[in-house]
Amino acid sequence: MPYAKVNAAHLYYEQHGRGPDIVFLHGAGGNHLSWWQQVAEFSRSFRCTTFDARGWGLSRGDMAVGRWSLGTDLVALLEHLGIERAHVVAQSMGGRAVAGLSRLAPARVRSLVLCGTTAGATNDRVRELQDELRDERGDRGLREHALAPGFESENPGLALLYRQINALNPPRPRGMLGRPPATYRGSTHELIASLGVPVLYIVGEHDLITSPEMIREAQGLLPAAAFHEVKDAGHSCYFERAAEWNRAVGDFLARING
Repeated sequence: MPYAKVNAAHLYYEQHGRGPDIVFLHGAGGNHLSWWQQVAEFSRSFRCTTFDARGWGLSRGDMAVGRWSLGTDLVALLEHLGIERAHVVAQSMGGRAVAGLSRLAPARVRSLVLCGTTAGATNDRVRELQDELRDERGDRGLREHALAPGFESENPGLALLYRQINALNPPRPRGMLGRPPATYRGSTHELIASLGVPVLYIVGEHDLITSPEMIREAQGLLPAAAFHEVKDAGHSCYFERAAEWNRAVGDFLARING
């Protein structure tokens, strides 16, 4: 199996197709398998790279380094694979890796697709919305809100597959992905804007983790960014409504590639 030994970690990765590079960054509930519907579509025209973040799926490494490893590991993996510039697609937790990549190796980013993540582009209104969503979700964990209400009853097979993919992940340290301290007022929007690359925010209509209103607020901090809302989908809209998601992202990439 293909592993990249980087930063004292063993990162499992796969590459499919030929053409310009797309790198897919999974969320906390997923791993490289989560992108099966995207790889089947985009590998016709692109070289698609999927991988498991350190401590997810088949990848292993010291988790004590914390969330910062998401960005440093991504940069090291791109170097290891010889990917000089790529379209980067990040879902949820993957937005943290985007922030690190933007700081450490901005020249490697050709475009950004940010799905169910602000990638750290935030303001006080985004923080208020995060608090409101937390109250709305109640005591149930984020995992229980990954799919839209009613999706499981309408698509029991896909919902089961989603949960089985999630179950392949080992336990991770508690609090590793928690929000920054309440006193933190930083934002990545200026950093992302400085990349000078096309950005697409995409979010599910019923996302209770990063709502459309929250993503619209983040988009407002990046005036040139595009926005697409996937109807009848939740936080994992790329998985739930893959056909629409693929069309929206495909059209975005087609405009970039001329």
